[in-house]
Amino acid sequence: MLTAVEPGNAFLAKRRDPADDYLTRARMLVELAVNQRRSTGMLGAGQGTIDALLRPAVPGVLVADHDYLPGTPFAELIRELGLGSSTADLLAVLLASETDPAIAQLLAHLGATSAPTLDVLFDIVYRPRAIAHSQAAAMLHRDLAADALLRRLRLLHLDGVDSRPFLLQTIRIAPRLTSWLLGLRDLDPELAASVELVAPQPVNAPLSVEIVERVAAAIRQRDRVLVLRGARGSGRELVMRAAAHRLGRSLLVIDGRRLPPASLVVALREAVLQRALVFVRDADELFAMPETRQRFAETLGVAHDTIAITGSLATSRPIVEIEIPVPARDARLALWRAFLPEQTSMTKRELREVAGIYNLGVGGISAACKLAREAATISEAMLSRTHIASAVRRMFEGDLATVATRVEVSQEWSDLVLPDEVMASIRGVTDRIAYRNEVLGDWGFARKLGKGLGLTMLFSGPPGTGKSMVAGLIARELGLDLYVIDLSRIASKWIGETEKNLARAFDAAEAGHAMLLFDEADSVLGKRTTDVRSSNDRNANLETNFILARLEQFQGIAAFTTNIASAIDPAIARRMSATVVFPFPDHEARLELWQRLIPAEAPVAPNLDLTGLAQRFELSGGFIRNVVLRGAFLAAREGAPISTAHLERAARDEYGDRGALSTGGRLS
Repeated sequence: MLTAVEPGNAFLAKRRDPADDYLTRARMLVELAVNQRRSTGMLGAGQGTIDALLRPAVPGVLVADHDYLPGTPFAELIRELGLGSSTADLLAVLLASETDPAIAQLLAHLGATSAPTLDVLFDIVYRPRAIAHSQAAAMLHRDLAADALLRRLRLLHLDGVDSRPFLLQTIRIAPRLTSWLLGLRDLDPELAASVELVAPQPVNAPLSVEIVERVAAAIRQRDRVLVLRGARGSGRELVMRAAAHRLGRSLLVIDGRRLPPASLVVALREAVLQRALVFVRDADELFAMPETRQRFAETLGVAHDTIAITGSLATSRPIVEIEIPVPARDARLALWRAFLPEQTSMTKRELREVAGIYNLGVGGISAACKLAREAATISEAMLSRTHIASAVRRMFEGDLATVATRVEVSQEWSDLVLPDEVMASIRGVTDRIAYRNEVLGDWGFARKLGKGLGLTMLFSGPPGTGKSMVAGLIARELGLDLYVIDLSRIASKWIGETEKNLARAFDAAEAGHAMLLFDEADSVLGKRTTDVRSSNDRNANLETNFILARLEQFQGIAAFTTNIASAIDPAIARRMSATVVFPFPDHEARLELWQRLIPAEAPVAPNLDLTGLAQRFELSGGFIRNVVLRGAFLAAREGAPISTAHLERAARDEYGDRGALSTGGRLS
């Protein structure tokens, strides 16, 4: 609707708004300057243009608000975002400039040659809305302020913000918004690698109805951050999908480890356009940097739906925490039976062992079964326990690979030489793993003990005495993957990052039933200091405190080795499930090590004196291994069998490499 008004200066004189007083003064000052330059011939523009600019601009008509046709994408967007009438008209003009060649050419005639400028849009959209110039200008500045809805969601882009006056800046509608308003509703291609849009649909999994309803209730409250607590694979995402289905809403699942921080606002913008709820996996990974947290906080002001996350986040919004527990073994057994095909090669005992070994909830079990089915189909074999083990490894290897390396163990127990009492301690350790489902589950000890049901082992002793080797042998005997933690990748100069890296390793080991080996773990298990003199001391204490708290809750299997037991914090040592001391080998043990480390198929001289070598060189098993291998290469180069001379020369070289001034003393 257009409303005619009286044009010209006479109307302005009768209806001038007091708020335009600044404008009247500014026009007078500018006119004086123009007349001064005109008198000296310094004006470049034509006389007609100058005179037109000096006349007060008064709208010939006032434009009434417009109700856009309901049911159209444009009207739907206006309603969902709660846009005002001036903002809606601004969007309409910008969209038309992108879709209608005639409108684009008309804008060019008005002065917007490459892209619409704000002065042109002011004349088109805002000046006709108010008699007072200042009122129209205020609308423009309000709609395009830095914190305005459309700019915060990057639905509008202004160019020249830092280099041009406001009215000379150009403005474009975001390509994503153009495609959306034209009815193209697929996920933004920028998000394809890190975001999934899930339509509301039933979740085919046995979930707790009570927990799903609690999550749905938290979402209904709006303006919250919902933190879903639980182990990886516990089913947090499935619960969120079920809650979204209950509410009839789509779900935008954001992978916090893969989404670039710069795309966070784009993802939240997509959620607003799709009317989707937001679920962020591994939020602490995404929000690790301060600038990302700042972007998120700014966007929260325009996205009022409750946002669900896994991980942690400091925010001004109220936080609701809901725990998604991993079910007990019998419940896990029922889940495995529900998701596995009817025909497998596993016995009932093997299936019970799988349920006991893998500390997975409904999410992890369903994902593992899907991967195992695919592997069995590819190999054209009946699904077996090997397929399940491989599937679980694939699920968690990404977490462990960032801080650890998987090690293949080739040694046998027969390669190990240790005193009987040490072997008895090691056998006790393996029994605690092999029979823990029976003792903790069937016999009820888990209920009595409450926490710290995992197995943590501290192996101490001089270098080369077999600590790491025993860890590998235990893992091999029990069918576990062994991951050696790389402490250089764990440690970080950033506050809290070391603890986060450790937590990632512990979580993955618990759920995926991998065994962790912290070799030479003094740096993370060292004694805390009460004399804190630097940030390094303070951070070291924090790391030790984190280890203490984590060991109390740990349900996986981990081994820690140290050369100096006294260097370990006493509180951590007390929390270890088992402590095994590896002694330096005596003469008899060294002789046995020399004998076992030379393979039966290796050519040896008939007069090889291993007894003398064991007597003369006080070496631990690791160093004897080095010497034997070194001597074998010397013999191979000469084309001769391994002799005492080769091994003696190799031993002298080993002592020299270790900085020893003489040979024959203890090398450890």
